[in-house]
Amino acid sequence: YDDVDELISHKEANSILWAGRAIHWKHPDLAVLVAKNLKSRQIPFKLRVIGSGEMSETLQNLVNSYNLNDCVEILPAMHTDKIREYMERSQIYLFTSDSGEGWGAVLNESMNSACAVVAGEKIGSVPYLMRDGQNGLIFRDKDIDDLTGKVISLLANPAKISELGRAAYKTMSEEWSPKIAAERFIKLADALQREKKPVDLFDDGPCSKAPLMSDDWRK
Repeated sequence: YDDVDELISHKEANSILWAGRAIHWKHPDLAVLVAKNLKSRQIPFKLRVIGSGEMSETLQNLVNSYNLNDCVEILPAMHTDKIREYMERSQIYLFTSDSGEGWGAVLNESMNSACAVVAGEKIGSVPYLMRDGQNGLIFRDKDIDDLTGKVISLLANPAKISELGRAAYKTMSEEWSPKIAAERFIKLADALQREKKPVDLFDDGPCSKAPLMSDDWRK
């Protein structure tokens, strides 16, 4: 984007997005439960859930049973370009998967769209892309109370939403961009050809050494 601040200025107020396959290990139901908790507290918001799958009927049933049709919209699967348009319009992105999510490219995409991301700690890319409280918020795996609390804290502080979205965009554009990845790959390949053994050129980001992560990596 030419101007990330302009992108942020055009986002819909109190807008929340979830996108992905509607399957169990992605836990789209957590997004709907967050909506239930927000509405019970009379906090204004709009949640869009995009995706189709085995949980689609369950999600719509939850929306109906909790009387959320006025604030939650369930949309079918769509092309990634269209999803990016929704990301560009949304202030908050919920990434609720558990450890079944290998990397989770949607995190790259939502951060690059300057969303304030609230993501689960077990998602593969989270330890590498996110710094809790600096360029997004990380919640305890499948913990609806922790997730809800973090979303409430953002909705109560629009300036924090913009701050996290701007920092997320900076992470993707200045640390994890395709250009930087390509340049680093060439440097790494050259070093491997010269040294004929593993080399450690970068502290973090693309082509840096990925440490083995334990389940309690945040400690």
